[in-house]
Amino acid sequence: MLKKTFPIFLVSVIMAVLFTPIQALHTPALAESAEPELWAVFVGVKEPQCPFCVFDAEWNIYPVQLKHPDDSARDMATKLLPVADEDHIKLVLNEQGTNTGIYYAIRWLAENARPNDTALFYFCGHSAFEYLGSYDYMVQASQLAEWLDGIRSQNVVVILDTCYAGSFSKELGQNGRIVLMSCQQYESSYEDRDLKHLVFTHYILQAFDDFRVTDTNGNYELSAEEIFDYASPKTVNEIVAPFANLPASSSGNVQHPTLYIPPYKYGEINLFMQVVFNSNADVAADATVLTADGKSYLSKELPESFNWLCGTTHRLDIPTQIDIEDGTRLMFISWNDGDVSSSKIITSGGEHTANYQTQYKLTVQSPYGSPKGSGWYSSGSEATVSINANDGSIIQHTFTGWSGDLTGKETSVSLTIDGPKTIRANWETNYTRFYLLILVLVIVVAGVVAWSIMRKKRTS
Repeated sequence: MLKKTFPIFLVSVIMAVLFTPIQALHTPALAESAEPELWAVFVGVKEPQCPFCVFDAEWNIYPVQLKHPDDSARDMATKLLPVADEDHIKLVLNEQGTNTGIYYAIRWLAENARPNDTALFYFCGHSAFEYLGSYDYMVQASQLAEWLDGIRSQNVVVILDTCYAGSFSKELGQNGRIVLMSCQQYESSYEDRDLKHLVFTHYILQAFDDFRVTDTNGNYELSAEEIFDYASPKTVNEIVAPFANLPASSSGNVQHPTLYIPPYKYGEINLFMQVVFNSNADVAADATVLTADGKSYLSKELPESFNWLCGTTHRLDIPTQIDIEDGTRLMFISWNDGDVSSSKIITSGGEHTANYQTQYKLTVQSPYGSPKGSGWYSSGSEATVSINANDGSIIQHTFTGWSGDLTGKETSVSLTIDGPKTIRANWETNYTRFYLLILVLVIVVAGVVAWSIMRKKRTS
């Protein structure tokens, strides 16, 4: 018995060992089917002291110490908060931006960003040729590229706003990465002290605010190329205040941003989409007009648009009926694309207008005559009101005409509904039959009483 049992047991163990890894290998694939997310690291390093200066033609001294790289990084992170959850964004500022701090921030990206996610790395601060300036030392371009290679995401975007940014293109422009660089390899990047940003960063931020202009192909989605094409010429034309009086031959006022997109990705990487919600409903400020992804918005709270990560799915829900005041309401008809469902699934950018029809209530008041016509009617439509001219058999009621928002004596009339309306039917009451009936009853009762008295007299 033991000899037969052992082979069966051995086969069972082998099968379990073989199939367990297969199941484990398939588990992550199911997890990757979730919606794409944005993971981002923003590094802004303001060095405590910078020994370098620039001299103009009159030998005026201009220190090149950057004052606002941390502000630039912080504002970039804030700008993307509507697109990414707060716990998907990591800020590395000033003394945190050491070699070790930058390494662990990129490692955090690698641990969290899945293949279908978008990973963004932004750096703002000083640099040398092919060396990123950290708070305590330098990060070589090849080293930075090696760290970034650990990110599994198919969409990795790198933004460098630093001097010699173009010198990083060769190393960082590998493995499908998209790289936006604030200047060419032998140029400087400058900040505008009035704007409190580095100039290239300022116009990237502005590209989001000026979405319609940045979106040159009008598809309500922003690609890396469109963002760059917006920020680059504005950066070139910007006169940075500390260097405004430098001679044209000086490199101090020359900055030409550069972009690297792998040839097979050029023009295909849409990063952010904009969804514009409109409605023709004229409602009070405290009326709920939209629910987006489960969050309700009052009319006064409604943003001009929603900016979301491309590839994500969202849901818009609108009320099918909005009560304005007594006797007035708005009824949903359709979206601008003809969809008549009050719930809409959004998978791409665009404008979505909810069309409502104003309706007014018609009230027909009458105690008699079985009036017809009460109800809700669309503005400008025709309503027909009718009533029976006579009602009652003993006490008779005769219709004499309409009053209120309608006058006339016809029992069936039509009227245009251009607002809430109330009409009343007027009646004349005729009691002739009632009185005759009472008289007959009195006569009958009197006859019965008289007959009873006479009968008693006969019997007595």
